[in-house]
Amino acid sequence: MAINKKIRLTTEADTASILEIYTPFITDTVITFEYEIPTIKSFSERIFNIQKKYPWLVCEINHKIVGYAYASQFAERAAFDWSVEFSIYINSKYHGMKIGKALYFSLFELLKLQGYYNIYAKITYPNIKSEGLHKALGFKPVGIYRNVAFKFDSWRDLICYELKLMDYPKAPETPKTIDKINNTTEFEEILQKAESLIEIYKVK
Repeated sequence: MAINKKIRLTTEADTASILEIYTPFITDTVITFEYEIPTIKSFSERIFNIQKKYPWLVCEINHKIVGYAYASQFAERAAFDWSVEFSIYINSKYHGMKIGKALYFSLFELLKLQGYYNIYAKITYPNIKSEGLHKALGFKPVGIYRNVAFKFDSWRDLICYELKLMDYPKAPETPKTIDKINNTTEFEEILQKAESLIEIYKVK
């Protein structure tokens, strides 16, 4: 039986499935510093607001959402408009299938197509597995925020990693919104290549 693999932009109908993946990271880990599980309504609004400018991608295996990744605003001032942060979450049952690699690839290539130059990841420190993955992707550590957060009765550190996406022009153009590129040939080619990176031989 063929296994269907799909990476695409998120829709409003995906909200509950995405939140289902995210919830254990809130309740059981310090990977996110969020305390409370968002409501469907507030989470849907969060996705909608991010996708006004940035890509929010989901990965489907046999039409089931098993992971997602998105970029978001780095900082409010206009001078930061060419830099983004990003986050990624994968259903634990689907680890080891290169879904993360596929989502990373598609997200980064779409951001370059939009016209972004820097991407930053903030990781709860220490996290050897996540740090190793980011280093393998070319990210470089830029600093640690000591005792910046408090969760599960302990103070937590946060390490920041950066990746240069493209060379810096003297006069960069304003980045395109995701809506400006999502019907282009380049957009479709990026997602198709990302899907080919996923290695699934059977669904768990």
